[in-house]
Amino acid sequence: MSVGTREAGRKAADVAAGHIRRLITEGFLAPGQRLIEAELLAHVEVSRASLREAFVRLAAEGLVELEHQRGARVRRLSRADMAELFELREALEGCAAGLAARRLDSSSQRAWLAEARAVWSGSDVLGDALTHMENNVPLHDGIVAMAGNSRLRATLAQFELPAYRLQFMRLLDRAERARSAREHVAIIEAILGGRAASAEKLMRAHVRRAGVLAGDIPGLV
Repeated sequence: MSVGTREAGRKAADVAAGHIRRLITEGFLAPGQRLIEAELLAHVEVSRASLREAFVRLAAEGLVELEHQRGARVRRLSRADMAELFELREALEGCAAGLAARRLDSSSQRAWLAEARAVWSGSDVLGDALTHMENNVPLHDGIVAMAGNSRLRATLAQFELPAYRLQFMRLLDRAERARSAREHVAIIEAILGGRAASAEKLMRAHVRRAGVLAGDIPGLV
């Protein structure tokens, strides 16, 4: 096989993996759902070999489970798995919020946080689960980035739950979304004020509460 052929195969697998990843992240493929090769090939113009390579990559990311002679399915977690993942996220995201408060030193970071505070103080994020999620993910990711610790960021990335994210957000009624918004505003204000201990405490409580709610996500075993 030539270098060009191998490179083309890798790019095709990238395309297929990106397509499936979006379907999982956006909730079109549910936890436990089997990935039907024929259906996916009809939407992504790649070879069967490239599609299977995409499955392997997504399995390494924890999004997909490979079953011997049965293909692949979207990974399904148990309630025990979910509890353990949120325990880790609580500690790590709390640490990230504390570090962000200690290391906040640029006008661009302050402006970004002020804009986020305005969003979470408004009513738009209360309207529906998808809008809430579309603002929630960038806020958490942004705070982790502001912590300035690449190893912390990489470790947290291992505990992402895209297959369950939208299902989780759908558990939040308007009252829960309002509570989440208030918690986000408090976390942002603690970071802006340089109150590291408070920022960490507030973030840990926020993630811990999310973990309790996550136990009711449909699809857990």
